[in-house]
Amino acid sequence: MKLKKYILSASVIVAVIAIVAVRLISNKQSFDKELKMVSESNTTVPVITDTVRSEQLPAGFSVNGGFSPIQETSIAAEVEGKITSVNSKEGDRVAAGQVLASIDNEIPASQLELAKFNLDKAEKDIKRFKELSQGDAATVQQYEAARQSFEMAKSAYTAAKTEDKNTFIEAPFGGIITKRYFDKGAYLSVGTPVYDIVEIDRVKFIARLTVDEAGKVQKGQTVKLSVDAYPEVTYDGKISAVTVKADLSKRYDVEIEVENRSEDIIKPGMYGVATFIRNTENQLLVIPRQAIAGSIKHPEVFLVKGNSVILRKIVITPFNDKYVVIKSGLKAGDVIVTSGQISLVNGSKIKLNN
Repeated sequence: MKLKKYILSASVIVAVIAIVAVRLISNKQSFDKELKMVSESNTTVPVITDTVRSEQLPAGFSVNGGFSPIQETSIAAEVEGKITSVNSKEGDRVAAGQVLASIDNEIPASQLELAKFNLDKAEKDIKRFKELSQGDAATVQQYEAARQSFEMAKSAYTAAKTEDKNTFIEAPFGGIITKRYFDKGAYLSVGTPVYDIVEIDRVKFIARLTVDEAGKVQKGQTVKLSVDAYPEVTYDGKISAVTVKADLSKRYDVEIEVENRSEDIIKPGMYGVATFIRNTENQLLVIPRQAIAGSIKHPEVFLVKGNSVILRKIVITPFNDKYVVIKSGLKAGDVIVTSGQISLVNGSKIKLNN
């Protein structure tokens, strides 16, 4: 009885071992099949390729921006008094030095007249004492006193002349009156705003360039400009300034000065487009940016060799947002992968899907 029990137990154990063995063999076959499928899939990665070639790319790039005045200022009263005449109003175009308004100058004019009289007298006195001192008819001290009086009279005349001139409010430069703060008869104190004026003969276009774009422009360079308000008109501009420090968005401000026209006047606040022209007469060896497998700082590409690829380090110079210029690492005629790099490693098998 005991023997039968041992035989039964052994049979059960053998059966279990057999079942486990069959299951393991089945699992191994399934795993091998899946591994083979993955291996076959990895050996042929579908990619899109392009050929490295020399091209003459569009010589320039365009940037949106807005127009601002070259200069604008608020004119303030430099003397106190009552406004006696008003010659300009908002919207008037004025020339540099043009009298915009006048302040009562009765007292400054009389002070100027007195200062002129004293200056003339002092000038005569110094000449007379100079002649007398040469003939020993006057002392050196008398001559020096006369010379001192002359200098004081000259200083007083200059101050009176400036005071009288400041009763006439003049335009500091040619432009458009954008604001008038007073009416005739108003009393002004020193420092009271009287006019706002903005130059209109010239305006400046502010373009904000990326690091790559800023490296391609320089002061004095010619720029073509278009204005949204006048889509059929083209203006010539010249770069007047390029900032050397980027803002928080890593962009550089470039100022482009534009001479305005008598018609189709560009007004501050308008928007437009600046096209930066570049001289690129020579052919450039270029590839699309999308072909770069690494970063722009450490660029690599997958070079096609037969039905596989080689990871190749290259040296480039950014050209624009679509292309980079090859400095070394590739030659014309090389075939590179432009799409599908994410699934590739050095030596991967590929299948063209162009």
